[in-house]
Amino acid sequence: MIQSFIFIIILKQWKQLVIFFTILTCTLLLIWAAYSSLNQSFKIPVAVQDQDQSQASHTLIQSIEKNDFVKVEKLDQEAIYLDESVSKKEAVAAMHIPKDYSDKLKNNQLKLALTLYARDDFIGDITFEMISRSLYEQQIPYIVKKHLDDDGQETSLEKVSDTLNQHTPKSAIVHHVVNTNSETSISISLVFGIILFVSSVQIVLHQRLKQNGPLTRLFIFQYSKLILFTTYILIHTLILMLVLGITTFIFQQQLSFTFFAKSLVIIIVYELGVSWLLFKINTLSHRLFMAVIFALLMAVLYIFIQL
Repeated sequence: MIQSFIFIIILKQWKQLVIFFTILTCTLLLIWAAYSSLNQSFKIPVAVQDQDQSQASHTLIQSIEKNDFVKVEKLDQEAIYLDESVSKKEAVAAMHIPKDYSDKLKNNQLKLALTLYARDDFIGDITFEMISRSLYEQQIPYIVKKHLDDDGQETSLEKVSDTLNQHTPKSAIVHHVVNTNSETSISISLVFGIILFVSSVQIVLHQRLKQNGPLTRLFIFQYSKLILFTTYILIHTLILMLVLGITTFIFQQQLSFTFFAKSLVIIIVYELGVSWLLFKINTLSHRLFMAVIFALLMAVLYIFIQL
């Protein structure tokens, strides 16, 4: 008896099951692509015109580039209107490094040496502060060397830089990574809620299972209905739990046993309702409409329970 239902639901419907899994996986990948696009690392474009082309100017640019939130875009040396890149919103800030930058740096004459155009808003102020910090850090060894030279303690710039690097205190801020398993995840709940809604497509994929004649003959045997519903629910529950596992892996979420247990209960209840609609409602359009409404309600319930 069990073999008969396995043949009907799994072996005879294996193509539909593959299509079902493929649809859910493609939906997941589309959501992940959209999610990655919206949450990509924020980069502040900074346009730089380096007319000095010296070691000092290269060091300054590299210092600015080290910031994770800045993307340096180098301008042509012949460009005249640097502020246009800001006004056209091609960059948040535009910086001009003159030809005599390295000489002014050595002589501590950087006042008004750099020309900086920045947007008049919060992001522009942040960019200005980041560039100012990079410039200040580059000035420190030269300032220290000048004071040492004035005191008769002449030394090389390289030695001053090495000494400063050795004695510069490390940040006192400790970065703790949270790696414990969580019982809730808003992002995973929303994503899987959408997948749960899309899974209502199984009503259409498995419409050939609704054949009243053969089913009536099968139902004359004891427990046949129970075996039919159980087999259908188990195979689709396994597929949905597999997709949930792939979802947590793709989104790099560490979730607890409680999260998966609640998900399993919701999926079983959902598949119980879908299987009842599939085998009890005769008209396909009615089945599909009721399945979509039921899937939407279960998706909202799933999201609400997992919050």
